[in-house]
Amino acid sequence: MMNEILKSRSSSLDNYKEFTFSDSSKKDEHQVTIKILEDMFQLPGADYGTYIWPCAPILAQYVWQNKDLVRTQSILEIGAGTGLPGIVAAKCGANVILSDSNTKPLSLDLCRKSAELNGLKNVTVCGITWGEVTPTLTQLPPIDLILASDCFYHSKALKGL
Repeated sequence: MMNEILKSRSSSLDNYKEFTFSDSSKKDEHQVTIKILEDMFQLPGADYGTYIWPCAPILAQYVWQNKDLVRTQSILEIGAGTGLPGIVAAKCGANVILSDSNTKPLSLDLCRKSAELNGLKNVTVCGITWGEVTPTLTQLPPIDLILASDCFYHSKALKGL
């Protein structure tokens, strides 16, 4: 099972990782390849959210294997960072909102650019900071599913919950 989770390739020229997800349990083995921009500490403002952490590809594979369940759903990815699981959900046909703290413009920008890089029009990116009630938060549309991975990496991340 682990060998079908992902194939990852880094490109130092474009600072992206390429992930290929497949589901060999299906007769008509489909796969999807996703490019995700990553910039861990190379740009000013880079932080935890600009790196693809280990749980994101695993959650993204789970989403891909359950693509029939997420298709046409309204999905919010909280603490999206680079947005890999949400971008896979969008490739499955979901309407996706990628969110991270409104104090992390670089993460939000990487999410936008990764959505564009993957040709996605059904992805919105917005800043939502835990513990803050803002117009962005209160104006979210109804959500069917919330995705989160690698959100609690540091005790400071628990503030506001």
